[in-house]
Amino acid sequence: MAAERAAACGFGHLVIPLRNHEMIEPAAIAQICETNGIRPVTTSPLQADNDISSTNSEIRERGVKRHLAALVMARDMGANRMGGIVYSAFGKASRAPTEDNFKAAAEGLYRVADEAQKHGMVLTLEVVNRYESNLVNTAADAVRLIKMIGLDNVKVHLDTFHMNIEEDSMLGALETALPYLGYFEIDQNHRGLLSRGTIDFSPLLRRLKAADYDQLVGVEAFSSAISHPEIAAGVAGWRPLFSHGDEVAEEARSVFEASGF
Repeated sequence: MAAERAAACGFGHLVIPLRNHEMIEPAAIAQICETNGIRPVTTSPLQADNDISSTNSEIRERGVKRHLAALVMARDMGANRMGGIVYSAFGKASRAPTEDNFKAAAEGLYRVADEAQKHGMVLTLEVVNRYESNLVNTAADAVRLIKMIGLDNVKVHLDTFHMNIEEDSMLGALETALPYLGYFEIDQNHRGLLSRGTIDFSPLLRRLKAADYDQLVGVEAFSSAISHPEIAAGVAGWRPLFSHGDEVAEEARSVFEASGF
């Protein structure tokens, strides 16, 4: 069980994607997490027919309603945050975004974040690469959207895998995001084991420590050997990069401890 293994490896949170709402049982998840001393971290993905950045008001409204329903489930399972690619549809776009797309996303997310604030919850905007969204690909994009939304409970979620693709400087991107940062995630360039790859996490983690960053720090990795086929397809995780999640958890714990987390 994921919650049990996360706790055994010394982690305090577990990511739970809110994809298929009909299949989610918040009370049961809350019980499992509470039993294992784990707090859920939820994501709320969107598709083309409920893209909250759409200039089509009906499509945008479906996105808002989906997020509001997801917020209730997240609250009921004990989560205090919801994030991911909450600002647009997941997937490669066929064109660049317009200013109207940013405005639509900001207006819709204001409503979601305002409701989240009533429940004491944070909304985090994950900065992802160009193949997963056309709207927020850099820390600067995320900060821009947060300023447009204008609520204090909207934060940046940085992931080193995406930063490695899109940013001119990973340390520079971190500096841009720091005043708004609510979630920092380490993820190797191939999304496999942290010890094998080109990204050096230590300078980034040292900077976080020096800045007295006290928000969530996490790890993400994918392997075709254990990932659900839908997840593997979504992130193009075609290779068996590791055989058990404990391998990633143990390496992450070592990386974090070496940097004082």
